[in-house]
Amino acid sequence: MIISPLKPLSLSFIATGLLKVGVPQPWEKSKKNLNYVREAGVRQFISTYNRVKDLKGDELLWGDEIEYGIFVLDHENKKIRLSLRAKELMDNLNKNEEIHTYEAEGCNWVPEYGAWMIEATPSRPYTGYSSDLLRVERNMRLRRKRLLTGLKENEIAPTVVVFPMLGALGNDSSIPPTIVGGPVTESDYISDGIINPHPRFAALSANIRKRRGEKVNIRAPLFHDTNTPEYVGLSGLTPSLDCCNEEDSMLLWRFGMGDSSREKYGNDFVIVGCSTSTKLFNEDGDPVTLEKWLVNVDCVGCRGLYYRSAPGVIVADADWPRNGDVVVGSEIPNVPGEGG
Repeated sequence: MIISPLKPLSLSFIATGLLKVGVPQPWEKSKKNLNYVREAGVRQFISTYNRVKDLKGDELLWGDEIEYGIFVLDHENKKIRLSLRAKELMDNLNKNEEIHTYEAEGCNWVPEYGAWMIEATPSRPYTGYSSDLLRVERNMRLRRKRLLTGLKENEIAPTVVVFPMLGALGNDSSIPPTIVGGPVTESDYISDGIINPHPRFAALSANIRKRRGEKVNIRAPLFHDTNTPEYVGLSGLTPSLDCCNEEDSMLLWRFGMGDSSREKYGNDFVIVGCSTSTKLFNEDGDPVTLEKWLVNVDCVGCRGLYYRSAPGVIVADADWPRNGDVVVGSEIPNVPGEGG
């Protein structure tokens, strides 16, 4: 739930986001208009400020929003799957709201990023009177009741916005199953079909990827233990300090507390690869930020971070370092037998 103070009433759309159906510009085309958008935003801010700066004793208006996830209970296979019909459900709910506009309390249903997600707000904002505090829970209960009337027999709508199994192949799709990937996200784990059909959300995903120049790639590291199936029988991934070839001179590790942590904790960090550059420090002796292509994390003997790219497949931490990451190098001992 998000509590949003609103001032004045005409700005109430800010709490939930103003969504209009149109044709969003692709990233390459929108870049040409960025300066205009920035300047227009500043002018609008100044204009609004001058218009309301002398207001005194204005009425306090506020509201809340709740996000629901629509899931299908697959009792036969004992699984919970996404129900990608949020738009259909939202349209039906808003249509019913129009019929009951005469009632004092109502609901407003708006889209969210996921095709299984619905966001709900009160149709009428709360005011600064203490009596309106009693409206909050009452309106939340009303939203829940009206949402339940639109669900199918095998559907549920808990107030969770993150599906724990999203990206786990075979578990995150509705029935019939969706196809992994698509031109919007180019994802290796999910389908474009889980994105809300409103054009804003697909454009958001595609433009983020195009602006970055690569896909968003967030991975959780695998732990080296007997319960991680990818490591069974892979003795070549055991920790070692002799993974760099003769051209590399520095072994790299990452840490998160700055250079002072090296003095506090010593060199006991997570080793991630070898540097292809000896310029790890600037003239003042401070560590510099390396580009990811200057770090070799593919050597089999590294104590690197590895990730599951697919069931049974592990890959090295090829996306590291990222912008702003600081790495520190260590000279490799050139003494036979003293590498580990």
